[in-house]
Amino acid sequence: MKNIFYKLVLSLCIATLFVSCDETEITELNSNGIPVVSLSENTVVLTEATADEEALIVTWTEPNFGFSAAPLAYNVLIDTENGDFSSPESATASMPLEKTFTVQQLNALLTELELTPNEEAQVQLKVEVKLSNVSSVYSEAINLTVTPYPGLPDLSTTWGIVGDATPNAWDGLDVPLYKTDTEGVLAAYVHLIDGEIKFRENNDWDVNYGVTGTGNALEANGGNITVTEGTYYITMNLNNLTYTMEDASTTDIWGLVGDSTPNGWDGPDWTFYPAGNDLYVTKVNLTDGELKLRLNNDWGTNYGDTGLDNTLDDGGDNIIVTAGTYNIVIDLFNLTYTLEVEP
Repeated sequence: MKNIFYKLVLSLCIATLFVSCDETEITELNSNGIPVVSLSENTVVLTEATADEEALIVTWTEPNFGFSAAPLAYNVLIDTENGDFSSPESATASMPLEKTFTVQQLNALLTELELTPNEEAQVQLKVEVKLSNVSSVYSEAINLTVTPYPGLPDLSTTWGIVGDATPNAWDGLDVPLYKTDTEGVLAAYVHLIDGEIKFRENNDWDVNYGVTGTGNALEANGGNITVTEGTYYITMNLNNLTYTMEDASTTDIWGLVGDSTPNGWDGPDWTFYPAGNDLYVTKVNLTDGELKLRLNNDWGTNYGDTGLDNTLDDGGDNIIVTAGTYNIVIDLFNLTYTLEVEP
């Protein structure tokens, strides 16, 4: 009985092996089963200003395996110049033999490959023909020259700094605190006047922290923190509920100035936070009016926008805005900016 069982299992294994080998042989021997890839461009330079525009069209020939096969999906794979496609970035094609990438879509994949922003690099592309959950056929790799732009990380948090020492006093909008490289540690650059501050969440008093007594330990509903006029780098550590204030008067800080900003044309300016790769971010309440960008509360280095084309011009015209809460990003490498109003 035992011998009969073993023979049956062996027969099934051999039959399965022949079927598998037969299918693999058909796929490998029929060269028409390998798609041939073409690119609409061999070199692409990506910019945030053209994020919604078409960047690249990848097309490929229809595979003919010599037997009936309906692929489950077509995927475009992208890897670095020296990559082996063991962990590529991938995008699924919505059309059988073509994939169109916008600037933003392609840049997002290149950012995941950790390419250096604003520098020319080589990447490889392949098309994967997915036949089943365990079987795929791949095209030969094709090269593409790319220049990505910096991807903006999400540094936003629900926390901020409020008080009569801040531009918006006790009414908010609070000076936003941003994520840092350390989990749970938030930070901001801010110009303060003589007065008091506290930390709170969601521009609301339901959750707020101050200091009772001396030291830097934060307590829920604690006392106001007395500060003197100056430019500071402030951190809030949510891991151990402490804060720090460091003098940042010698640090280059970009800010917004103008009659639409909280402190008008006299400043101090509403500050930006560095997001890396020459990108700076801020969230601010603006009124109907005008604004400009300048360095260190001084007109020695200032930018406007002559022509209102979202390009920063040295000493350019004032930027006209309407009232609202804005998320603003400036790109000092490409000298561009975006103003996105919150609904």
